[in-house]
Amino acid sequence: MNLDKNTFPRIFDNTLLNPEATWEQITSFIDETVKYNFRNVVVPWYAIPYAIKKVKGTQVGINVGIGFPLGFSPIELKLKEIEYFLSLGEEITDFDIVINISALKSRNWEYLRKELNTLSEKVKKENKICKFIIETSRLTEEEIIKICELIVEVPTIDYVKTGTGFGKRGTTYKDVELIYSVVKGKKKIKVSGGVRTLEQVETFLKLGADIFGSSSSVPILREYLDKYSRLQG
Repeated sequence: MNLDKNTFPRIFDNTLLNPEATWEQITSFIDETVKYNFRNVVVPWYAIPYAIKKVKGTQVGINVGIGFPLGFSPIELKLKEIEYFLSLGEEITDFDIVINISALKSRNWEYLRKELNTLSEKVKKENKICKFIIETSRLTEEEIIKICELIVEVPTIDYVKTGTGFGKRGTTYKDVELIYSVVKGKKKIKVSGGVRTLEQVETFLKLGADIFGSSSSVPILREYLDKYSRLQG
């Protein structure tokens, strides 16, 4: 992936989902996201109507989470969430859906196939980006491989996303290696959970990652600009 100072911000969904974030912090974060022209902004769902007003007319989209944080909501309820956010406006571009982790742990593949197909078809019908969060921190290597195999079977899913950011640990390089071994050339990968440095981003990109969800997007961007300005000058 060839990146420069203009395209580098476009691999970040700038994320603020700290439950203690104040309204002042949220509004400032949205402004910052627009200023740096990140790919998307992710903020607590109740702030999305405000975010829509702020990103309107810019290149910044809005990313929403469905079934956060453990994916326990039944398929029908996740569909209602999707319908609600679709009704808010075209500025909402991406849907990050948490798989039902309990169903996966139960090896209920029939349920998961229904969830993956039903929800992604609803999203893609409206020409939005569909990502499924598999929460690698809670899965065995075998489970990561299996859920990725199921996702590859579904044409209406765009990305495998590694985590919600509320998992038991951050995403590891091994997680992405496992995902890429299955989805290579078939689905894209979004890395989220513990992404805080430029070194991490560059390593994940080499391992097959495409985009990132991070609350540290601005520090990473500054690190990138500082590093490459020194190399060039």
